[in-house]
Amino acid sequence: MTMFNRILAPLDGSARAETALGWITILPARHVRLLQVCPGEDTRRAEAEEYLTAIAARVQAVATEVEIRVVHDEPAEGIVAAAADADLVVMCTQGAGDGGRLLYGSVADRVARHAPVPTLLVRGGRDPIAATPVRRIVVPLDGSPAAERALPMAAKLATILAGQLHFITVDDADGVDQPRSSTTDKGATAAHAYLEQMAGDTTADAVAPSTEVRSGEAGNELLTAVGPGDLLVITTHGRGAARRWQIGRVAEKLLRHAAAPIVLIRADSP
Repeated sequence: MTMFNRILAPLDGSARAETALGWITILPARHVRLLQVCPGEDTRRAEAEEYLTAIAARVQAVATEVEIRVVHDEPAEGIVAAAADADLVVMCTQGAGDGGRLLYGSVADRVARHAPVPTLLVRGGRDPIAATPVRRIVVPLDGSPAAERALPMAAKLATILAGQLHFITVDDADGVDQPRSSTTDKGATAAHAYLEQMAGDTTADAVAPSTEVRSGEAGNELLTAVGPGDLLVITTHGRGAARRWQIGRVAEKLLRHAAAPIVLIRADSP
């Protein structure tokens, strides 16, 4: 059975942060590392270890080995350091910090941009994303090499989860609704050709990816295209050389509103 070797799950003791645990039960892994980062000289190490031990009992059924680790550091820095030998970080975009506000742009953002491995971000809080079996791994592409760096991880996830790869791009005409013309038709034709080329170059267990070209404002179109049972895989930013829109401009919108969790890949990853 194909699986991840090690998944890192940062927790802060809050129910919101534990939203990510449901996704760990869906992602098969040999090892799961449960991490709590205590700031500075925090003396509650024993309390943190007791908490993580209780959480470990909940995830032991899905991993050969469950490790608990408590470190003293700043949250993002401690998580990034603990991810050095992991395959994937799985964490919630909301935790107890700062009143539970969306942490994309602070801790989760810094982890996604600096961790040496991809980060699966799960929205918690008032509009959480419940863990559901994954049917499709959706990869938004904007025509840039940076965006295409999401493809190897997407193919790996499709193999591990037995899901369908789905490539999507948006012909947004600079985000403005305009009547169709020969120019826009040519753009759509080029977009279809681009996705077909990407699909031909990428397979997961010999299952050809499906493709989709949408027209409209990129963020809204991607929100419409995904739903429960999907898993988005996207780079932290793209350059949009062949498409007008850029991946990074819609990533935060997707994190806030999409009905699916997002695996963020560093655009400068090897």
